[in-house]
Amino acid sequence: MITSYADYLFLLSPPPPVKELVGKYKKASAKHIGAFKSVDSPAHISILHAERQKPYFAEHTVSQIEGSIQIMPPVLLHIDGFKYFPHQHDQFTIYAHIRITPAVDAWFSLIRKNLNIKKTLVPHITVVRNIPKTGFKILWPHFRHKKLVEPFWINELKIVRRETFGGFPKWEPFKTFQFKGTKGFEMLDKKQKVQKQTDLF
Repeated sequence: MITSYADYLFLLSPPPPVKELVGKYKKASAKHIGAFKSVDSPAHISILHAERQKPYFAEHTVSQIEGSIQIMPPVLLHIDGFKYFPHQHDQFTIYAHIRITPAVDAWFSLIRKNLNIKKTLVPHITVVRNIPKTGFKILWPHFRHKKLVEPFWINELKIVRRETFGGFPKWEPFKTFQFKGTKGFEMLDKKQKVQKQTDLF
């Protein structure tokens, strides 16, 4: 049981075939550059990372957003090739790119609103995270021209948590909300406008 502070990660988890596919790319990358930080991390799309939260307040906030999340519809996503993020200190992250269509953009705009996320959200599935430039130069030629297209449905939002100050904290399941909605985005949008927005954490 978490008694002090906890970190919370809101994520979309792809189905097993996609996890296996991304896992193969992770292992193939490790053969070229050795082990890296995210090599054993299951494939997922991060939505929100809230650090150092008081569990009582976090749980209260999560219970308040449950209804608005559950009336959202499932979303069909497509992996469409690979891209990368440059970071400070010559670090790079290679990721599976999620194709953005008007419907996908509308869906992610809605989940950002329901979770009160102010910052820009670039949906992606990390393959190799925060590797040095030397490793990136070795790996990127293997990824840059791959024309991988893989469709998959997202049917739920998962929330995991871990102790902020634990010695070796591990992410543990906390809550899972199913996307049960069947209405279009315009109908959902009108309904959301009359609901009180709650600041998340």
